Amino acid sequence: MSRKDLRSHPREDIGQELVWAEINLAHLKHNLRQLRRIVDRKTGILAIVKADAYGHGMVRVAKTLEKNGVRFFGVANIHEAMELRKVCPGASILVLGCPHPKQAPLYIKNNIIPTISCREDALPFEKLLAANLARSGFPVHVKIDTGMGRLGIWHKQAPQLIRELADCKHLSIQGVYTHFANADHREKKRTLKQIQYFQYLLKVLKQLKVKPRYVHAANSIGLVRFKKTHLNLVRPGLLLYGINPTGGPLPLRLKPVMILKTRVALIKEVETGRSISYGSTYKTKGRTKIAVLPIGYSHGYRVGFSNKTQVVIQGRRYPVVGRVTMDQTLVDLGPKTSVRRWDEVFLIGGGISANELAGHISSIPYEIVCSIHSRIPRF
Repeated sequence: MSRKDLRSHPREDIGQELVWAEINLAHLKHNLRQLRRIVDRKTGILAIVKADAYGHGMVRVAKTLEKNGVRFFGVANIHEAMELRKVCPGASILVLGCPHPKQAPLYIKNNIIPTISCREDALPFEKLLAANLARSGFPVHVKIDTGMGRLGIWHKQAPQLIRELADCKHLSIQGVYTHFANADHREKKRTLKQIQYFQYLLKVLKQLKVKPRYVHAANSIGLVRFKKTHLNLVRPGLLLYGINPTGGPLPLRLKPVMILKTRVALIKEVETGRSISYGSTYKTKGRTKIAVLPIGYSHGYRVGFSNKTQVVIQGRRYPVVGRVTMDQTLVDLGPKTSVRRWDEVFLIGGGISANELAGHISSIPYEIVCSIHSRIPRF
């Protein structure tokens, strides 16, 4: 079975599955409408669909967003970009990671926009375009490091790089962007400093008579916390998928796009003091019933959830007990329960959010949804 077949199935096939994710595209469209309420009409949306749309299924998500007016997408690498190009032939696609020199022909052939962090990134494109007598104006986006310390040219060095790129006959600086390191922190000082650096650079670009079509800085958190960063393009990711990146109140009402489910594969009656799973980290306090769920860390349900998280069955929460194993997780149902074998179980959904799961392992909701393995079919 192909990767595409594994990722997306008709909803009527759910009945045969033991572990699956339900992707609500109506909720995706709702969240997009909510985002448009808080950004200016002139501000475009660059939807982030990298990491298989944060585990939600890039192809179906991108096609839905495109049908609802999104014309620009962000991915992590050229391979994601080429997969996306097959289903969104007319969309603009920006690769947020570094381009390897040998990948330049793929970018050009498939009309994929590279991110430029240094002069070395641009040279393969300029040389290849010149050698093939290609028309001028191949678009690139220059990333500016204003404090993230990751990709991008340091903001003080950026004017020189931009001058050099402006002299390249076959390249066009279509966009300039930055990324915030602390937009999720209560203290806003560092983010405001990054905004200040970026705004100053934009003034320098104006003096250099460089006029990029797109200027962008705001990811999901920046979008809701720093309105002045909306500029003329925003880069929502987590918000599109109905997950709150701030942990606090939001100026919009989101609906979660993903529900993660499994089934009760087996129910066992056990005695008082029985140890459960590897390491015997849990012992029953009385006679009880233990449910075996056919999901574990190989699916992306983390070992860190052991003895911490809960699941929802028949509208009621039950604790995960013992160590989460590669393909199985155990739940204490108590001595009296109406739960039956093959009942549906909510791992995300039914009142349990990705934020809640992240909180149990000192993580972030991004990691929770991105960790859901491709072996789990999406419906």
